[in-house]
Amino acid sequence: MIRKSLACSALLLAAALAACGPSADPREAHAFRAPEKVDACTLFPPEEAQAIAGSGVSLLSSAYEDAQGRAPHQCSYNAGSAEAPQILSLEVRPAKTVAEAERRQAASRPFLQTLSKGQVQDVSGVGDAAFWAGGTVGQLHTRKGAVWLVVTIQAGKDPLGAARRVAEQAFARMRPAKR
Repeated sequence: MIRKSLACSALLLAAALAACGPSADPREAHAFRAPEKVDACTLFPPEEAQAIAGSGVSLLSSAYEDAQGRAPHQCSYNAGSAEAPQILSLEVRPAKTVAEAERRQAASRPFLQTLSKGQVQDVSGVGDAAFWAGGTVGQLHTRKGAVWLVVTIQAGKDPLGAARRVAEQAFARMRPAKR
């Protein structure tokens, strides 16, 4: 009888411990996720970049991208010149879990604090968590569920406001269509 009780207790304990693993995070069940095939230039089209900049924009690419093809998770435009670029871009950084996205976003903050000379501020109302790295950086880092977006706006009259709109539209465009 005692052996049976001990065996049952051991099984219950093992089941309880297994439930405490990484999949036990209740946020994962309904977490916002990027579509399997995401194209940042569909989420942030050139006409929207042009409207923000108030002038024409050109799609930026590297020699590597010209040879291998554009990375679909990133879309960058220049509203300036080669000598004085004004970057407008969207980068989608999907993570496997909400916790991973949180860690990666948090890890970027100290570097951006240095790069922006201390001009980092929390931003509410866009995604689950967001911050703006101002100055010459001009980046909004926002996360919703397991998706982290980096929106760079270095042109226009209200870079932070424009970055918020780009992020909100990108999140909305990633939502699966209702059936």
